[in-house]
Order: sequence, then structure tokens, then C-alpha cells
Amino acid sequence: MRYILRQEFMAIVLTTIVVTGAIWFSQSLKLLEMVVDGGAPLWVFLQLMLLVLPSFLAPILPVALFLGLLFTMQKLLQDQEWIVMQGVGMSPWQLARPALLLAVWVMFIHWAISIDIAPRAQRDLRLQRHLIQTDYAGALLREGMFNAIGRNMTIYVHERENSNLFKGILIHDTRDPMKSITLTAEEGFLVSDNGPPRLVIQRGTRQERSNATGEIGWLMFDQYVVDLSMLNDAQDDSYMKAYERPMGELINPAPDSNNPNAAREFMAEANQRIAFPLYNLAFAMIALVVVLGGEFSRRGRPHRYLIGVVLVVVMQSLSLALANFAARNNALIPLQYAPPVIATLVGGIWLTHLLGAKFGGTHAK
Repeated sequence: MRYILRQEFMAIVLTTIVVTGAIWFSQSLKLLEMVVDGGAPLWVFLQLMLLVLPSFLAPILPVALFLGLLFTMQKLLQDQEWIVMQGVGMSPWQLARPALLLAVWVMFIHWAISIDIAPRAQRDLRLQRHLIQTDYAGALLREGMFNAIGRNMTIYVHERENSNLFKGILIHDTRDPMKSITLTAEEGFLVSDNGPPRLVIQRGTRQERSNATGEIGWLMFDQYVVDLSMLNDAQDDSYMKAYERPMGELINPAPDSNNPNAAREFMAEANQRIAFPLYNLAFAMIALVVVLGGEFSRRGRPHRYLIGVVLVVVMQSLSLALANFAARNNALIPLQYAPPVIATLVGGIWLTHLLGAKFGGTHAK
């Protein structure tokens, strides 16, 4: 049993690392661009990479468990190790027990990640991004793009020579409801000095248009300072989404006049965090039925594996759809638990029937 447990555990870990690494790498490029553009140090990038990891693990764990068990059990059957083990007195349930034990372990780990670790990491990630936007505000100013700074300011940069020096600057400022201001400058640089970030622009023009009269006034300047202090409040005042909130706030949310649907969304999110880890046990049952069901063949049974993979993908997609439906109507929340519970029960009954037959009745083709 320990041998099977070790083989399956290593396969699950390897599958998790490979799948997570692929998704992690794709996301790291976006984070690296943001950090490099803002001139932030390397440790900030590494910290962001660690904070996004729990959010990737939550949906990956059940699939990695399924693939790892599928690969390991098929290999044991193909090498006839499983048949030899039964020949020395191990019952079919003893052979299947390591997979079910691993599924339970992964399910509890998944609950810890889903209920506490991932939401906490999302909140820390929000804070770190806010710090980058304030302490390393250059991350927001990408060349060749119209960069939205808050709700009422847009900055265009034609070229940037480093994280703080910009060439060809256009700024449209509508923070004052009575007027709009358009600034153009040859170059500029960012200054923070432990205070609100400021963009110092040089050798340009300032055009001011009155919204009431339509009159336009303009002037030329050698140096002009643009206050970017709105960045300090941009993230703190933004609405914290359901997946970022601790479990206590989801179950007992405070009234929110800005989002009357918040209570429904929070309750659906709380139940999704509990229901989704149940798919680990359901997917383990599917893997056991797929591999152990039917007659053994050295050529494998690709059609059975394909059915198992399709079933896992459908159930994974169904869980997301049911979460959206439950967020709109909390009466549908019990449906979030239905797919994994039904799949586990049906798989358990089927598996009991399959393992009741002797493995010695199978033969290699």
C-alpha cells in the first residue's frame, strides 16, 4: 500500500507542478512587465508571484489529482504490478485505498486554500499592486498607450527612456467639473519622495477649457507639476470582490448600498469555497472507475480515458456555471454540491461492483 501511495503521490505532485508552472509562467510575464516598467526591485516581483500562486492551485488541484491517479494506476496495471499485488493477498479495496486516501488529503488541503489562504493572498496582492502604483507609479505609464490614471485623467507617453523619464507627453485632466485641462510636454519624470507621486513635465503648453462657456485659454511653461495623488486612494476605495473577502464577511456581510446584490454573491461564494474541494473525491472516483473498469489491455483503453477527461472538464465547467447561477439566486446554492456528491456516490457504487470481481478474471491482450 505504501508503494502505491508513494507512486500516486509523486505523480500528483509532478502533475500539479507542471500544470501550475505553465499557468504561473504565463501570468508572471504580466507581473514582470508591471514591475520592470515601474522600476520596482526584484523582491517585489517575487512577492507578487507567491501571492498569485494560491489562486492557481485552487482550480488545478482536482484536475492534477485526476491526471496523476489516472497515469499511475494505468502504469501499475500495464506493468502487471497491480495483478501481482493481488496475487500476494492484497484485496481490490486495499489497492484502491491509496487513491481515495490521497483524494481526502488533497480535499482538506484544497479547503484550507479555498477558504483562507487564497482570499488572504488576493487581499495582499491588491495591497502590493496599490503600493506599486504609488511607490513605483511608472508602472502605469506605458509608452504608446493612453493610460487611465484614476477616473478623470488620461496620460499618453510617446516614449520612455527608463522607469522615470518620459518623452512626448499628453495629459487630459477632467478632475475639476467646471473645466478640462490638456497638457503637452516634450519630456517629464516621476517624483515621489515619500509623498504622493507627481509627474514633473518640462517645455510644454497648458490648454484650459471652461465647460460653462467653452472659452479656451492657454499658456506655455518650462516646468509644470501634475499631482497624481489620486493613486493613493484608487485601490483603497475600490470595491473588494467576493473572492477577496474572508469567510466571516461572506457568511455575515455588512449591508452595502453600492451593491444590493452583495449578500447573494457572498453567500454563493462561501458555498463555492466549500463545495469545490469535494470535486477531488469525485474525480478520484472517476479515475478509479476509468482505469479499473472493463477488461485490461496492454494497448490501453483510450476511449475510456477520453470519456473520463471529458467528464472531468464538463464537471469543472459546470461548477463555475452553478456558482454564477447561485450568485443570482441563492435558492440554487444546493446545486453547487450536487455534481461532486452525485459523482462520488455513483462512482463508489460502481467501484464497489467492479472491485467485487476478481482481477484474476482479466487477461492481457
